Amino acid sequence: MDIKPFFGFRYNPQKVGPWENVISPPYDQYNAEMERDFRTKSPYNAVHLILPKPEEGSLVPYEQVWERLRVWLNEKIIQPDSKPAIYVYRIIYWEEEKQKQNLGFFALGKLEEYLSRGVAPHENILASPREDRLRLRLATQADFGPVYMVYSDSQKTFEKLTASMLNSPALIATKDMAGEFHELWGISDEAMVQEVVHLLAARSTLIADGHHRYDAALESWRRNPDNPWFAHRLMAFFNAEGGGLSIRPIHRLLHELKLSQKECLGRLSENFEVSVLYAGGSEVDFLNAQKLVRENSDNEHRFGLLLEDSFYLLTRPRSGNLDVSVLNEEILKNTCGFSEEELKRVLDYSKDAGVVAEKIGMGKAKAGFVLNPTRMEEIWKVVQSDQKLPPKSTFFYPKLLTGLVMNINSEFYKKSNG
Repeated sequence: MDIKPFFGFRYNPQKVGPWENVISPPYDQYNAEMERDFRTKSPYNAVHLILPKPEEGSLVPYEQVWERLRVWLNEKIIQPDSKPAIYVYRIIYWEEEKQKQNLGFFALGKLEEYLSRGVAPHENILASPREDRLRLRLATQADFGPVYMVYSDSQKTFEKLTASMLNSPALIATKDMAGEFHELWGISDEAMVQEVVHLLAARSTLIADGHHRYDAALESWRRNPDNPWFAHRLMAFFNAEGGGLSIRPIHRLLHELKLSQKECLGRLSENFEVSVLYAGGSEVDFLNAQKLVRENSDNEHRFGLLLEDSFYLLTRPRSGNLDVSVLNEEILKNTCGFSEEELKRVLDYSKDAGVVAEKIGMGKAKAGFVLNPTRMEEIWKVVQSDQKLPPKSTFFYPKLLTGLVMNINSEFYKKSNG
């Protein structure tokens, strides 16, 4: 993939105060309560840029963001760095009581049609969020947060190149709402920049998160082919073999069942070995059951099934299909009898297996499925065969913050100021 350094725009700490007050989660991670909290943290929080909100006045929400950004630039709330750079981004987080480090970088990625030069999506695009991101980009000519990209490099070239830099003071060091640490450094040395550019030049990249943002950027470029700013987008690149990237499962909840529980278990036993892990179990039983779902998952398809107060384990030898595909096609459709359209109505998702168990226990859902995470090599295999994963197949972690560094068309704002 072709990448290049850029003049990053960053918040001016002398104007906005602590970083924690202005940095934001990605736009699609918000619920109503979170949005209220972040809007009240600071009038300059990035949420005011990424989530257009109708307000009094003649401007539509996207134009309001443009006007807000224009004022912030004039008042030097946000200002450009003095040199073009590639920005090193480190996230330190904890998983299963172990500290992990995810190291990557921000750069401008040249927009390419899918698979033309190795830009691979793994999810289908929905019209509404794509249109929302498109209108925001067209109105503002700015990227406030990155598209999350993954590449593969077993030699860990970038990690070695930047190892000494991580001991120097960071441009930004902040903590997110989960207590995880985020740090940013700039690489403006031309030789180092070219090493990073060369690293990605012959490599395929996978869109881990931000499909709608990427697709919206592509469309904005199609509509503005003579404006060079639209040909690139802010992206964050992470090495799949760097040891810091996690893929977490997204579990399923069914709000209806077409079969009785007995019929459902009977039909499942035709294609899976069905074991009862507990009936009327405690929280400890549930945690132990989750561990059993994870065991031997390299060799078997393994699913946890929650029905009322019972936890069942479904297993069978692993085929070439992904767990999420087996669940979607063989269990939910063929066994449980739901059509694709019906699943849109009755199926819900949760990143927390505990939430699934809680909702089943409270009678708020009829059945819950506890999954193992999709593996990176499985995702590459799917996208390289030009296929897509079922909805909500992956949850790449850690999530990236918005507002650390931005890509803004400064010429556009100079013209708007007359």
